[in-house]
Amino acid sequence: MKRPIVIVAILVVAAVAGGAAWYSKHKPAAHAEASGNTVFVPVSVKEVTTQRMVNRVTSYGNLVPQRTVNIVPNESGQLIKLLFKDGQSVETGTPLAVMDNRIAQAQVQSSQAQYDADVLNLKRTESLANRSLDSMRSLEQAQSRAAVSQSDLLINQRKLDQLTLRAPFPGTLGAHNVDEGAYLNTGQTIVRLDDTSQFEIEFRMPASIAPEMKDGMRIHVRLPGRGGDEMDSVGKLSFIDPVVSTDSRSVLLRALVPNKGGLLRPGLFVHVRLDLDAHDNALVVPVSAVLLELSGSSVFVVDDKNIARRRQVQTDLSDDKMIEVVSGLKKGEKVVTVGQFRLSDGDAVKIVPEAEAGQAGN
Repeated sequence: MKRPIVIVAILVVAAVAGGAAWYSKHKPAAHAEASGNTVFVPVSVKEVTTQRMVNRVTSYGNLVPQRTVNIVPNESGQLIKLLFKDGQSVETGTPLAVMDNRIAQAQVQSSQAQYDADVLNLKRTESLANRSLDSMRSLEQAQSRAAVSQSDLLINQRKLDQLTLRAPFPGTLGAHNVDEGAYLNTGQTIVRLDDTSQFEIEFRMPASIAPEMKDGMRIHVRLPGRGGDEMDSVGKLSFIDPVVSTDSRSVLLRALVPNKGGLLRPGLFVHVRLDLDAHDNALVVPVSAVLLELSGSSVFVVDDKNIARRRQVQTDLSDDKMIEVVSGLKKGEKVVTVGQFRLSDGDAVKIVPEAEAGQAGN
């Protein structure tokens, strides 16, 4: 009974040895390339460079015109004529609408006639008083009547002027809400006027950066989906809420943004960027090169002999692509950006393009 067991054991050993020999001969070369007794791990590298790094925080907010007013009549009456087109840009004092002013015009004419008569009577009385042909009391009464009629004339002229509604500041008109001939109540809106030369934007930022924010700091506003720096509008902080929200642990901010190129519109939802700090000539590497571990951050540095060495680094500012390294690296050194997860300290590497290094890990 022992001979069959021995034969089976010999067959198992032979099969294992044969399988190992076949794998050694046909093993995939995608993960490492052998040269003599040295195995090279394919990786992609980038040099440590310098550039300006900015500490940026982002948020979103809505654009609100800095000044908005509804054009309304001061008194009830009939709307005689609209003097604008919807969406028209106007200057300060531009006539926008005329209310029924026939009674007001008649009152002005009556006041003007009374004033002219009182002035003429005053001149006659003054002439007589100077020749002692009339009393000082008559002169004082004539002066009083002339002053009262002048005031009445000014009041009626002001009432007549108010029936022509004008733009109080430069801006852009919306759509009219009423038609000519309609009877309007006091305070009923005819059209809205927005000052679109400058917008106010309200947004929130984390409370952790509150100590770094100052009134007047620059902000960058960009319309979502529009790329390129030319699409930026630069504004300044105009208000920093002194109270931190206990619900969101954020700070309410407001900023004034000029309407660069007329691209901004009231109510638009925009992307806001606040630059808190900037480091010129900062040492940077691609974000993908940095390995985050419990012990800290590290990178693999490839020397002139194509040996990868793990090195601890300290990082600071970062954006979507690059990260600043404040210690552990020198300008011009090569760091592994693709393939570092297959490396151990001291491994020999073969530098290949990113696509090839990425395929080697599959």
